[in-house]
Amino acid sequence: MNAKQFVLLVIAAVVSSLLAIASWTFSEQWSQGTLAGSRLLPSFESDAAKVAAIEIRQGANTLTLEKKGSGWGIKERAGYPADAEKVRGLLVRLSQADLLETKTRKADRYPLIELEDPAGKDAKSRGIRALDAKGGVLADVVVGKRRADAFGAGKNATYVRKPGDVQTWLASGEIDPPTAAREWVKPQVLELDSATISKLTVELEGEEPLKVERVTEKDKDGKETTNKIVFAAFPPEGKKLKDTYAADSLLRSAASIDLEDVRKAAATPSAKDTSKVSFETAAGLKLAQTIRREEGGAANWMSIVASGEGDAKKAADEINARTGGWEFKVAPGKVESLLKKRADLLDDKAS
Repeated sequence: MNAKQFVLLVIAAVVSSLLAIASWTFSEQWSQGTLAGSRLLPSFESDAAKVAAIEIRQGANTLTLEKKGSGWGIKERAGYPADAEKVRGLLVRLSQADLLETKTRKADRYPLIELEDPAGKDAKSRGIRALDAKGGVLADVVVGKRRADAFGAGKNATYVRKPGDVQTWLASGEIDPPTAAREWVKPQVLELDSATISKLTVELEGEEPLKVERVTEKDKDGKETTNKIVFAAFPPEGKKLKDTYAADSLLRSAASIDLEDVRKAAATPSAKDTSKVSFETAAGLKLAQTIRREEGGAANWMSIVASGEGDAKKAADEINARTGGWEFKVAPGKVESLLKKRADLLDDKAS
């Protein structure tokens, strides 16, 4: 190789390096001038305190979290209280997310990382907008697929982009806001100790009420030996229970209720397809759970009313403060565990 050829090779190498650097620099920049290593939402850390509403959209589903005094409510659920810790968690993750890696700029590849238009019919992406009290936009971002352990064990990341910007990024942290109301509230509506329930009644249309009671057995000296949960005047002669713990299971099911969704209770609820479970504790707390079965049993909505006197009144007031004026959608399995027909509990007695 002569000197001229060597010089040409050096020049070519320098030009190639410069082009590579220029290409890398271009790909590392957000179109607004943001660089890798900077915040996803640079001013949001200081703006987070101004947030009055958060809109989360995915396809036809929109969920809006609205600030209510010192708490938060869900607009599409008539202001039902949202879990403030969950809302704060989302605001913190948005304010602390850093841009770490550039990804595709091609719109036809957005669906691969779930960053397509959130308004699309089958969109897996979610659009998040944080608004101030006057409706001004404080943050606007599209979030997509999560990537576990992207930057080491426990260092998860999320694909993101800004609306109107072709550049996509991998950002630090898990930004995964759901659009299901259940994920933003405290799902446990009722949680009592079933061992405190002294009696329970299940009322189904066309059925004789099914009653459960707690009885105390005594020995010959009059001392209490066992505390049993039994069905009153059941099973009938010639029949036996399929499950000897069926009465106890009923008490446990009634004492613990989780919601799948929530809505305002109707001012004049329909009596059609309505069943009732009522029970009382040894302390005098009384609970009435009214279950309305809709859409052929596909949707089950429960209202809960508590009452009591003396010490039980305080417990009743606390329950009513959470449940009053609301109906809670409960899982089909929960309804099946509560609304027991007599025939379903029985087997023919073995000879």
